[in-house]
Amino acid sequence: MTGHGEGWFALFPDCEAALAVASRLEPRAARTLTHPSGNPFIVGDWAGSVHARNSHGLFVALLGHTPVGAAELEAHLAGVREIEALDRLTARLPGDFHVVVEAHGEIHARGTAAGLRRLFHATTDGLTVAANRADVLARIVDAPVDEDVLALRLLDFVPHPLGDVPLWRGVHAVVPGELLRFGRTPTRTARWWEPPRTHVPLAEGADALRRALDQAVRTRVEAAGTVSADLSGGLDSTTVCALAAPVSAGPLPALTMPSRDPGDDDVRWARLAAAEIDGLDHVLLDIDEIPLFYSGLLDVRGPVDEPLPTILDQPRQLVGHDALLAGGSRLHLTGMGGDHVLWGHPAHHRDLLTSRPLTALRSIRGYRAQNRWSMRETLSVLTDRRPYGQWLADAADEITAPRPAPHSPDVFGWDIPPRLPGWATPDAAASVRRSLREAARTAEPRGATRALHNELHTLHHGTRATRILHQVAEHSGLPLASPFLDDAVVEACWSVRSEERATPWDFKPLLKTAMRGRVPDALLRRTTKGEASADAANGLRENRGRLADLWRDSHLATSGLVDAERLVDITLRPSSPELRHGGLDATLACEIWLRTI
Repeated sequence: MTGHGEGWFALFPDCEAALAVASRLEPRAARTLTHPSGNPFIVGDWAGSVHARNSHGLFVALLGHTPVGAAELEAHLAGVREIEALDRLTARLPGDFHVVVEAHGEIHARGTAAGLRRLFHATTDGLTVAANRADVLARIVDAPVDEDVLALRLLDFVPHPLGDVPLWRGVHAVVPGELLRFGRTPTRTARWWEPPRTHVPLAEGADALRRALDQAVRTRVEAAGTVSADLSGGLDSTTVCALAAPVSAGPLPALTMPSRDPGDDDVRWARLAAAEIDGLDHVLLDIDEIPLFYSGLLDVRGPVDEPLPTILDQPRQLVGHDALLAGGSRLHLTGMGGDHVLWGHPAHHRDLLTSRPLTALRSIRGYRAQNRWSMRETLSVLTDRRPYGQWLADAADEITAPRPAPHSPDVFGWDIPPRLPGWATPDAAASVRRSLREAARTAEPRGATRALHNELHTLHHGTRATRILHQVAEHSGLPLASPFLDDAVVEACWSVRSEERATPWDFKPLLKTAMRGRVPDALLRRTTKGEASADAANGLRENRGRLADLWRDSHLATSGLVDAERLVDITLRPSSPELRHGGLDATLACEIWLRTI
C-alpha cells in the first residue's frame, strides 16, 4: 500500500471469537486498532485515517480523504451520548471516507452514498465480519465463487438489484446510502442517505458545485502534498487540473494520452488548457507509448473484487504512471465520475410530462431529433406503465433477443434491456433467466421515479467501475482519486432543477456555469467529444491471436458459461459486428478476473 489509496480493512465485534478469525489476516495486515478490551477491531492496511473516543464510550474512525483532523473530530464528538446521534453527525462531515462508529459493543459502519467506498459483510463461525472489499471477506470465510452471479456479469447491462450482488457465496453487499449495524444486536442495515430534492436554480447550484469540487480537490492535494492529474482534453479532467494547480506544491504534472483516431481532437484541447491554466506541467505521451486496447491482458494485476471492463483498461490507463511516481507524485487525480453525476438523465423529462408537459415535450422532441428515434418507438416507451418488477421479469425473457439500437428511447424507461452475448451457453442463459425472475418477485426500483432510479443506477455503476480502476492503480503504486464522486459533489449536482441540468440542447451546462472563469472559455464552447473506437478496432485486429489463445484455455468455458470454439472463431474475425458490439468487454472482464483471483 502507498499512503493515499483506500487500501483494505476488516471490522470485528468485541469478542474472544474475533481473535481466531482476525489471525487469518495477520500475514497481510499492516495496522490494527483494538477495542478497549484488547480484542481486534479494525485490521488491515489502510491510509488517511483519523479516530477519537469520548468520555461516554463512543468511538468514531474516518478512514479515507477528509480535512477533519483529530482535534476537530474530538470537538465534534464531545458531549455526544447516543450512537445514532453520531451517525447523523458524521453524515455532515466533508470528504470521501468510510465511517466506523462503536459504542458499548454495537458497531455502525458505512461507505459513501455515491458508492465509491463500499462495505460488505459475511458470517463465519457465528461471527459477523465486515470489510471494505468483498474479496477480503471471501478470503476470511473461504467463500467459493458463485457461478450464477458470474453468469449475470456476462450481460451487457446488469439490472438492479443484481449488480450489487458480490461474486462469492455468503458475502453480502451493503447498498450505497445504507449503513451496517452489527455486534451486540442482530446484523441489519439502515438507510442514512436520501438523494436531495431537485429544486435549486442552475446558477445557485453552479456556485455550490464549484465550492464542493474545490474542497474535494483541495483536500486531496493538501493531504498528499505532491500530486499529478489527468488532462484528457475533456471538461471534467480540465476542471480538476484547474482546481488542483493553484494549491499544488509545485507545477502540477498534467498527463495527456493521445489517440490513434485521426478524428480525435482531445490533444488539441489538452494543449489549449495546458497553455492557459497557470501552474501546469503538461506531460504529453508519445503515441508509441500507448498500448492498444486488449494488449497485456494477462499482465493485469489483481486481485480486484468484481469483474468490470475497467480492469481491462489497466495497461492503457496506467501508462505514464511509473514516471509520475518517480517524479514524486503520491496521488493521481482523475475526472472520472463527471459523466455520471453531471449528465442529467433524459427520464426526468418523462417525469415532467404531468407537471410541465410543454417543457417535457420540447426536450423529448430534442432527444428524438438527435438520436433519430421514430415516433412509434418513442411513444411505446413513454406509455409503458409496467412496474419495475414486471419490467425485470419481462427482461428475463429477452436476454437472447437482438440487441436494441444504441441510444434507443429505452432511456425514458426503467433501463436498457440487458442482453447476453451470442457465445453464452444455454446453461448460462438459463441461469441468468432464473436469477432475473427470482429478483423480479421482490425487486423495487432504486428511486420513486424512473429518472431517479436511472440516475442512481448510473451513478452506482460508475462508482463500481471507477472503484475497480482505483484498486488496480493501488497495486501499481500510484493511487487514484476521483473528486467528482464525492458525496458533496453529487448532492450539489442533483439539487439542481432537473430540466436545467438534463437537456438535449447543451452538454454539461451545470459544470460549464460552475467553471466559467476557471477553465479556458474556448473549452466551455467545445462541441466535440473524443472517443477511442479506432484504438479499440486496431486492438482487436492486432491482438486477435492472443485473444484466441485466451479462449482456448478459458476459465469461463471450463465453468460451462461460454462456448470457447465460437469465441475463437469470432475473435479471428475482428471486424465481425458480433464481436465489437456483442458484449466482448464484459466477457473478457470475467475471464481475466477469474485468472487474477
